[in-house]
Amino acid sequence: MLLPEGRTEDGFEQHFGVNYLGHFLLTWLLLDTLKDSGKYGYFSRVVNVSSSAHRIGEIRLNDLNSCQSYSAHAAYCHSKLAQLWFSSHLHQELQCGGFPLSSCAVDPGMVDTALYRHLWTPLCLAQSTIARLLFRTPAEGATTVLFAALSPALEGGGCGGGYWANGHREMTTPPSFDPQLQLSLWETSIQLLGLQ
Repeated sequence: MLLPEGRTEDGFEQHFGVNYLGHFLLTWLLLDTLKDSGKYGYFSRVVNVSSSAHRIGEIRLNDLNSCQSYSAHAAYCHSKLAQLWFSSHLHQELQCGGFPLSSCAVDPGMVDTALYRHLWTPLCLAQSTIARLLFRTPAEGATTVLFAALSPALEGGGCGGGYWANGHREMTTPPSFDPQLQLSLWETSIQLLGLQ
């Protein structure tokens, strides 16, 4: 989060590469195992940790690596929106295929972790003080993630495609659920990772 401009070993902008493409690739590599592991009534689940920051993210398919202009904050927001699109599209693909596997995105909220270490030094000092007072502990931040992964109430694909925060499903920005945009990102991701 908020990394200075840089690239992964494969040449991807760091936020996009780590927060999104890495998750996409790991899920892709595990997909057959996940499909085979689920049973009707006991679904396997893919839970991506997104962020409310996705609401101000923007996916520019012609500039996924933020080459035209770079902002660490914008790059982070874009990567979290990409996760949400991926989660939703994956769920639709799984439903259409009739697989006992669901997918969702989860927002753990503002959690007091080292995630903010790349803030400008004076802001980092203020943030650490504020975080101790107002942010969630790591255990508190994990509750919605664990709920989405383990709750019997979501069995049978009930968490699929949704966005979860504070222990319940939330609506998000309308472009987040545009099937054509999701499909375009999905196909572009497959090409970027050489998975065809």
